[in-house]
Amino acid sequence: MAEKHIFISLGSNLGNRLDNLTKALISLEAEDIRVLVISAIYETLPWGFESNSFYNACAQLETTMTPIQLLKILLRVEEKLGRVRNSEEGYSARIIDLDILSFDDLIINSPLLTLPHPRLHLRNFVLVPLSQIAPSWRHPLLKKSISTLIYESPDKALSNPFPLSFWTPEIFEASTFIAIEGNIGVGKTTLAKKLSDRYQVPIMLEGYDDNPYLKLFYNEPEKYALDVETFFLHDRLKQVDNFWAQNTGPAVADYVLYKSLVFAAQNLDSETFKKYKRSFLKYVNKQKSPSILVFLSAEVPYLQNQIKKRGRSYEQNIEDSYLKKIEIGYKQMLETELPFLILKIDAATYDFKESEQGFQYLLRKIYSAKFL
Repeated sequence: MAEKHIFISLGSNLGNRLDNLTKALISLEAEDIRVLVISAIYETLPWGFESNSFYNACAQLETTMTPIQLLKILLRVEEKLGRVRNSEEGYSARIIDLDILSFDDLIINSPLLTLPHPRLHLRNFVLVPLSQIAPSWRHPLLKKSISTLIYESPDKALSNPFPLSFWTPEIFEASTFIAIEGNIGVGKTTLAKKLSDRYQVPIMLEGYDDNPYLKLFYNEPEKYALDVETFFLHDRLKQVDNFWAQNTGPAVADYVLYKSLVFAAQNLDSETFKKYKRSFLKYVNKQKSPSILVFLSAEVPYLQNQIKKRGRSYEQNIEDSYLKKIEIGYKQMLETELPFLILKIDAATYDFKESEQGFQYLLRKIYSAKFL
């Protein structure tokens, strides 16, 4: 996908304004569109009419579409979210308003589309959030920087932005129990902790340090494979029982019980695995299943880099071939019929660990499982 400097504005002043903006981004991301950056949300008074205040924001997109193709997608998203346009529509309240502000340096003046947006330079509720995500942007027709446009703007209305975390969607409204899975080092625990902290929900973390056979297994895998997998299974079952005895509401976990089969299938011989699987299935159907499993995937070099960063001594000699085997095992697990929704995320695409932008992208992906 060739990167283009495409900027849009988003606005809503009817209904659940934040939800409307979030659903608009999710709907765009379901197309051949990548949302690169979002601005903070600004609450502003209506421009040109009296009504409820707006939530306004800007976003930078990447797409292979033409400007007209993108315009058609924006109009379709507006219609999907409940906006009804008419030929005489002027300034009015609206569930959602999506406009292309600029598309590279194209200058277009046609009955369908004018670029740059003809009123872009007159509206602070567009200029200010746009300056936040594109401070070096220049108006291709007026040949002025965005800082100059803000200085010269006849619109003197100003508003303070909400923090970027304000975008956070209510992912636990439908998915009350979210589990995170993926290969060693992919970021399962990091994501689970971030979700727990952001939404203030209890967290169930896998007790890998409590397994007395784990370090031995990494040194002598064939000798300690059954010991390590049996301990993990019994420990996980015990932990799950204790956790749900104390918690009844929304929760997040950095593993799902089915991971026991993934690792056991790779580490045990076929006959031992058959016995192990029978024991596993006898217990797992009695346990609470997640509403959704967020599966984080990444290439082996990324995993190895993360493993080295976290510095667990007994993991430092994990071979690429072992990580590839585990990835194959997870792929086979995901292809079976599981009692929960599965959402696959490329962990290396957006930095959800350090970047709020990346974290918000991931939250939209989780929320999209409910919305789309």
